[in-house]
Amino acid sequence: MRCLPDIIYTERHGVPLALDLFLPDGPASGTVIHAHGGGFFKGGRKGERTTRFAEMLTAEGLAMAAVSYRLGTPPQSLSEETRLAVKTNKHRSKRSGVKLADRLMGSAFEAARQDLGAAQSYLTFHRQAHDIKPEKTAVLGISAGGIAGLAAAHPAENLKTNCRPDAVVGLGSALVHPWALDPNGPPSMMIHSHYDRVVSPENARLADRAAKDANAPLAVHICARKGHNAPAQALLEDDAPDGTPYWSLMMQLFRSAGLLNPSRAGV
Repeated sequence: MRCLPDIIYTERHGVPLALDLFLPDGPASGTVIHAHGGGFFKGGRKGERTTRFAEMLTAEGLAMAAVSYRLGTPPQSLSEETRLAVKTNKHRSKRSGVKLADRLMGSAFEAARQDLGAAQSYLTFHRQAHDIKPEKTAVLGISAGGIAGLAAAHPAENLKTNCRPDAVVGLGSALVHPWALDPNGPPSMMIHSHYDRVVSPENARLADRAAKDANAPLAVHICARKGHNAPAQALLEDDAPDGTPYWSLMMQLFRSAGLLNPSRAGV
């Protein structure tokens, strides 16, 4: 594995946003954007867990981009049209049964969603320079990062989207716009703890019901671990109830979305 650190992928109001790009020793079969957690107000792209994800994903032949996005973005940083859409969607989400703090559905959330789209556009445009073969990108998001990633994959109709990821895995996250699911959406997966005081497990159950009602390709797993950070550990170390490692389920998802070479099946 090799790392190209501190790549500027866009600027917002004169402030640069960067990513660290981790690459396998040979050509990459796709790119995974790692979006950190922190409630859209704190957190960062660097850390021990980020490095571990990078090591495991590059071992699968994938590139991984650990992305920084705007934090604590105030409403006035967004256009009036976008502010109205975010407010409208927040009220609709609450009526739909989403149980999240307002800050996880407001302007900071929308800014992060936009930034993930900008990062995906940058990586797609520059992929050949880094020997990344197909134009396939997934998001692996933790907590807030997963919330933004799922919303990028399943956008509300009143919010513009630069590009949609080809797959999403959300860990300890929530589907903010459950009504936006459709049968043709990107394959997605959520892993949630059975006990989470930050993001209620009821959000995962709501997403599961919405996916089934819409016949949408979203799989929801409730892991046996307890706590908000438990899903990340479950992905790295645990098996699903049927005995399949959660990591293998994610690789199956990425393969179905075209991120993994078919020749790696069974590896």
